[in-house]
Amino acid sequence: MKHCYLLVYFFLLSNVSLFSQELSNMYDSALEKQKKGEYTHAIDVYSTLLAKSPYYFEAYVGRAQCYEALKKYDEAIKDYTLAIEKHPTYYQAYFYRAQLYFSIKKDHKKALTDLQQLIQLKSNYYDAFLLRGDVYMALAQYPESVADFSKAIELKNNVWDPYYKRAEVYMSMDKSKEAIADLTKVITMRKDFPDAYFHRGRLWQEASEYALALADYKKVQQLGVETEDLYQQKADVHYELKQYKEALEDYTFLINKFKKRQAEWYSKRGVCYTTLGDSINAQKDFTKAISLDKNNYLIYVYRAENHVKRNRISSALLDYTKALALSPKSWDIYMSRGKVFLEKEKYDEAIADFSLAIKYNARLGEAYFYRGACKDAIKDAEGACADLKKAASLHHQEAERRLKNYCM
Repeated sequence: MKHCYLLVYFFLLSNVSLFSQELSNMYDSALEKQKKGEYTHAIDVYSTLLAKSPYYFEAYVGRAQCYEALKKYDEAIKDYTLAIEKHPTYYQAYFYRAQLYFSIKKDHKKALTDLQQLIQLKSNYYDAFLLRGDVYMALAQYPESVADFSKAIELKNNVWDPYYKRAEVYMSMDKSKEAIADLTKVITMRKDFPDAYFHRGRLWQEASEYALALADYKKVQQLGVETEDLYQQKADVHYELKQYKEALEDYTFLINKFKKRQAEWYSKRGVCYTTLGDSINAQKDFTKAISLDKNNYLIYVYRAENHVKRNRISSALLDYTKALALSPKSWDIYMSRGKVFLEKEKYDEAIADFSLAIKYNARLGEAYFYRGACKDAIKDAEGACADLKKAASLHHQEAERRLKNYCM
């Protein structure tokens, strides 16, 4: 009898072993099809396997990944959920489901729940901290995001990804110094990564460190990038550095390459032309810029200044007046128009403009000085001396000199 029981035992054991081997072979077959991109066939094999063995939790994950590849996201979530139900400590299933919730479903709350459960199961899982940092960043929970990316760095400090992601968070927090430090770390690990140079260049530019910004933008260009943003920033840096020839080349490239009707490109190129002595092309660019943005008072000012250089005074006065209609409290425009009136010996108009400049900037010694000059020209000695005294009190040097000679 004992011998009979042993035979039955070994028979059952053999059948179980054969069944287990059959399931393993089916899983391997499904996995192979999945790797080849034969997702529908892989799903059929996974489904057959699960019909035979509903607790084969890895098969649920495999089938879920196939559903994801076919963009059947609800079916994928169901399978990840079944895998977790069959094996509650299978942390990879939490991770895959969290990825799906975050990147596809945009359900950040569920993604966080899965990742928190995962981290409880496996506290040193690098990818979980990296993904949770992304979720927190999307939720604008920046301190939590920084903490997770910092933990990812602690777990893998020789990988550039968490440094780059943390730099993005720091930029959102306006922590430029910290962002620059992280981007610099990224660059030491990955010298061919143009985005890191570009973002660091933007941060240098915002900090008015134009030479450093330009060096980073040139590196991006050397890496083969020719985007609108790159040339826009590079042109603006050349402009701020008063490198007008280089700025003109960049704005011209922008205009010709990207075919966009940007008033700023034309107006700044116009300034470059003006500075380089090409007033005719400057005039064309300012006029083009105004046609694209009729409400930008600065462009009228630029064109007015160019008119003055070409001795087209009536046109200059017209443009200054248009600029003031758009920005009626701009004392500097009153100053510019007042000087034109003074040059043309229109003293009453000049006095009116200098008075308005003083109204909007009472500490403007230059306005008192020029108004005093106008009053002197119309034989108002008392008024001229009063203005010179006021200008001198505001440390206008020429007013101080003239005061000694004319009003003592």
